[in-house]
Amino acid sequence: MNCHHCGFDNEANFVLCAHCGRKRVIDLSGGAQTTITQPTPTATGLGTAPRVAPGTGFARDATRYLCAALQLDPGLNDKALQNILDEDYRAVASSPGVDLVTVLKYGLAARRRQLTRDVLIVLLGLIGLGVLASPQPGWALLVLFAGWAVMFIETLSTHYGILSAQLRRNAFDPANAPAPTRGRTAARLADIAARDRGNLTVFADYAPFAGYGITFGNWSFTLNVAKAEEGKDIVEFTVQELRDFVADSVRGIGLPGVLVEDRVFVSGLDLLHGFEPSVQQAILPNELAAPASRVDEAVLGRLHDDPNSRARPYLTVRVTGWSGELVVTMFLRFALSPQKDLLFVEANYSLLPPVKRRYQEVDRLLSSPTFRQLGRLAAMSLIRLVPAVFGGGQRVWAGLVSPLTRVLKSRREAREITQDRTFNYGATMSLREEAADNRYHRYFQQLDKEMYAKLAERRVMDALEEFLADHNVETSDLSERQTTILNNGIYVTGHGKLDAMSVAAGTNAIARTVTRAARTATPTKRQG
Repeated sequence: MNCHHCGFDNEANFVLCAHCGRKRVIDLSGGAQTTITQPTPTATGLGTAPRVAPGTGFARDATRYLCAALQLDPGLNDKALQNILDEDYRAVASSPGVDLVTVLKYGLAARRRQLTRDVLIVLLGLIGLGVLASPQPGWALLVLFAGWAVMFIETLSTHYGILSAQLRRNAFDPANAPAPTRGRTAARLADIAARDRGNLTVFADYAPFAGYGITFGNWSFTLNVAKAEEGKDIVEFTVQELRDFVADSVRGIGLPGVLVEDRVFVSGLDLLHGFEPSVQQAILPNELAAPASRVDEAVLGRLHDDPNSRARPYLTVRVTGWSGELVVTMFLRFALSPQKDLLFVEANYSLLPPVKRRYQEVDRLLSSPTFRQLGRLAAMSLIRLVPAVFGGGQRVWAGLVSPLTRVLKSRREAREITQDRTFNYGATMSLREEAADNRYHRYFQQLDKEMYAKLAERRVMDALEEFLADHNVETSDLSERQTTILNNGIYVTGHGKLDAMSVAAGTNAIARTVTRAARTATPTKRQG
């Protein structure tokens, strides 16, 4: 099977090209769909390469867990459809390791089912209010029983008609995801698929790496690349040459699910001003539409040569383990000073922790319910009946007024674009981030997170040192910084801030760490 990028003849089921390292391009335009088989597990056990969902190239478990999340959590489902599917002018956040379109298809089917339930529950609630004044209490009990029956049937169909039948490990197939019923929705899903696979991230808030989780480390330093080795002359180089060399080196690291690619990050508040015309046109070709999903190599090269641009290109090194449950991404940026004598190197690390446990209930379901499970679902339906009346009423009302709300929202956003010039094109939600837990589920996940980051870090530093040595640059200064970074994890200069998992200093110092994926408490005792 030939690589789409370089033409190299790979094995039939390849995911990354063995020659250029680029991700395989799969034709989804209507021809025969290629199927990617699951890699054979290695001796490392659970922390192996991600099992790939057939025909998608995405991690299987992370995708199906999010599909299950939208079945089990109507609030999350409404938020996802509103902030991703129903946005006309905003970008779509990247979803590392997740087939976002398949997840949204299941979310649309869940909304139709949940809306039917809500309408019935609201009608029964109104009937219940009418019979409260009835002298016959049996009518109220009958309405209560009918409401419970609606909840029970919907809960049972969710758990055993959808979760158990379609989303269990041995049953999940993205090709069988529910098809959208409207042509406009199908077109929007196709657009989201293209944007999710692009190389441009438009973020809405302060943090730039939208969709990639929480930041857990960073470092940066500058090097004098005008200082040559003794008796030699400097061989000039460009940032693009350095970036390509590092990228090629990291691709061969041998970690599970490694993806190395260029990605541009830009604030959604800057798209209406602040860019040179060529970059502006590439990122936002139409102001009354969402930003582009991809920028070409020419624009990337221009941004690499302009360290002051508000659109920042990064070399992203993404490692996806535990079947998409653990995603560690390293963002690298290189910048040369205008005099070509100083090289700035920056690295940031992001982590996507596992999906919340309650969304993984699908793994605990049998193919058919037992009497015990039926009893649990019946009790759950009764407990959720009253909240469902109020929540269902809100969702039914929102559905009734949604056409008007959509028109008013579109007009307001168009005014912010054309008149106020203040519109934020950034993605407002990452579904993978919303569904992530704040802790690891396995001890080895924490260890693998450290392994992925440190191995990638070491390969980057070695490649950087080798590249500069090949260009006759004195690398003793780099060796000192490399030792500091590899030994301590973070190197800070100037008025920087140190963020670490645990810190201890002095004789007999002790650092105790309570490890969570989102926040880490680090009380430190110092002696001596």
